[in-house]
Amino acid sequence: MSQLHMRFEEQLLSATALVRFCELHKVGDPGIDNVRLCHMALVAGDVSLAITAFRKVPLGGNGCFNDWQPSDTTDFEYELGSFRALVERWARVMQILESAPNNSFKRTAVPKFE
Repeated sequence: MSQLHMRFEEQLLSATALVRFCELHKVGDPGIDNVRLCHMALVAGDVSLAITAFRKVPLGGNGCFNDWQPSDTTDFEYELGSFRALVERWARVMQILESAPNNSFKRTAVPKFE
């Protein structure tokens, strides 16, 4: 799928998955509050707020959001790999949204996950 044809759903789905993973695995600061804010803004259709929240999440370098590691688990590699994949996907699709002309992505119906 080309970047021009990607819809707003990709950002919402990746944010939803990342927030859910973080809740299940107790991923905390730094940055989780802005990940949640980004997600809530996407749910509300507020692209500008979503991008602002995304920009505030520290990614890369020591002590950043994506430095989280699971503890006390028998599935260390699975949980760490899943987290890193979710963060990478979310960051990549948010960067695409961020660079879209006039934030031109439009939201269409998305299935509700509970």
